Amino acid sequence: MMTFDSKWISLALLGSALAIAGCSDDSSVSGTGGAGGTPGATVSVSGIAWGFTLPGQGGYDLIAGATISVLEIPELSTTSDSEGKFTVEGVPVGSQATFVLEHSRYPLAYTKTHTIPETDIVDLTFQVPNNGLYIVIETGLEITSDPEKCQMVSTFTRVGRTIGDAGHHGQAGSILSIEAPDGAAVEEGPIYFGDNVVPDRARTYASLDGGVLILNADPGDYTLSASCVSDPDQMAAFVAEYPPETYPDEDLRCQTEDVQFESVLMKCRPGVFLNASPSYGLQAQPAE
Repeated sequence: MMTFDSKWISLALLGSALAIAGCSDDSSVSGTGGAGGTPGATVSVSGIAWGFTLPGQGGYDLIAGATISVLEIPELSTTSDSEGKFTVEGVPVGSQATFVLEHSRYPLAYTKTHTIPETDIVDLTFQVPNNGLYIVIETGLEITSDPEKCQMVSTFTRVGRTIGDAGHHGQAGSILSIEAPDGAAVEEGPIYFGDNVVPDRARTYASLDGGVLILNADPGDYTLSASCVSDPDQMAAFVAEYPPETYPDEDLRCQTEDVQFESVLMKCRPGVFLNASPSYGLQAQPAE
């Protein structure tokens, strides 16, 4: 089951190195209205910042006192309250906006890059492991984050699921495609999480958990996209792992449909932890 008490395990694996590199200058949009939107129109973007801690510390936390800003328009900034909640005002409609979290106890974190709609966003989330947690797990699993590269994670999310919902979130049977910028490479990935919320290098498609990660990616702008398994051998393995009669309450659409997904733009920068988390990750679309 995907709960905050278990989710810390998965996110901890992706914490960037302790020596966090500063943001590059991605400022390219003024605060007076973005391309494709009504000139001068702005919206507010609100959400909550979740932190993940060692189990003895509760497993999760609400990140209070974090600076939340917009990478492309850094003058747009606010601070999360005691419940981890935040609202960024004045974000131009039609602009690109990558939301940034800065806090001394957490790695520098980005969301995916949004194209801002004409209505307010009310459910943005950060999911970030704290510094102590990712060091412990990273060491135990022999994963080393390169401070000159970024770490990326997302979730193949089934229709109607978001953070905090009981049960699994993932669209099982999904596979990831990575469109990297010219000359860029990733050290490892995609790595899919198992149903136990632990990355499994042997997996070749998403589990019911839906998590996927990319380790030590060269800086640049990446597009992550998703599709259902199509290789006959993979499909046979998928059906054998999740027989519909054994999992009647799970969403196994990839066994019978060519599910469509939203793609995500990830602005990988040195030393940054990126998480395109539900419900703004690799979101499955409703059947037509």
